[in-house]
Amino acid sequence: MNLFVNILAIAIFGTLAVSLLYTLSVARQQKAVEGDIDTKMAKPVKENVYLRNPIFLAYIIFFALLLFIILFVAIIF
Repeated sequence: MNLFVNILAIAIFGTLAVSLLYTLSVARQQKAVEGDIDTKMAKPVKENVYLRNPIFLAYIIFFALLLFIILFVAIIF
């Protein structure tokens, strides 16, 4: 494996570790919902429903990285 792949692997594992720790810390902070009613949404989330949605962010990041990889492969080969 070359240096680029090693650095990329370290960055990926670091991101995964930070994401896992952050998810665990947020899950511990959440209070249990009583009854059938959900908790109220925060004001910044209400104002930016699509920008703050992690599913949309994941899709945007995935397709941006996919485009970057395609361009990288096209330039190299």
